[in-house]
Amino acid sequence: MLYRQICSVLARCRTRSMSKHTLIAFNRMTNMSADSPPPAYRLQTARLLAGLFFVACTLASCTEKEPLGFSGLGKRPVYLPESQLSDIRNLPPQPVQQSGSIFLLDTLFFMVEFKKGIHVYRIGDSAEVRELTFFNIPAVTEFSISGDRLYADSWRDLLTIDISNLYQIRLLDRQVRVIEPLLFPPQYNGFFECVDETKGAVIGWEDADLDNALCRTF
Repeated sequence: MLYRQICSVLARCRTRSMSKHTLIAFNRMTNMSADSPPPAYRLQTARLLAGLFFVACTLASCTEKEPLGFSGLGKRPVYLPESQLSDIRNLPPQPVQQSGSIFLLDTLFFMVEFKKGIHVYRIGDSAEVRELTFFNIPAVTEFSISGDRLYADSWRDLLTIDISNLYQIRLLDRQVRVIEPLLFPPQYNGFFECVDETKGAVIGWEDADLDNALCRTF
């Protein structure tokens, strides 16, 4: 009876990861007749091999391994190729979709469009607001203005832009890799796909069905 139980347990792991010599020993033992009790030395050998196979099966995981990450609804980065970060220029006024930091300079009002650029307005005496232009600055999140110089982040870089002519801005300087950007979705609590910087700069996050995601915000 004991021998049959041992063989039954071992058979469950037979197709799992076993060394060549261990598999040969297992085959020799299980090829013995199960109808008649084995000799004492064989029973002792069976007990020994049962212990060894138990350890081997535990280490090799006889059952399916649970995924390490999370699979389900979460967030995924939206990338912009780094080659497009140099596209600093004027565009016609753009719709406001995700506003950010603001700056008031005399009658000029500047407002970030998150990860896209900066809106420029003129505020008149009658509180009338007129759209002037849009500064296309990929991956921007924050900015400041001093005189006719605008300083802004662009992914990992710090930009200095000449805005003396609001309708013809010029990039004066780019200090590369001096900023640590957020590598997780802001104002979000859950799992997300880890950022892969080889794909470019992160300019947004989108809902997605995740497969084995390892990153989370909590």
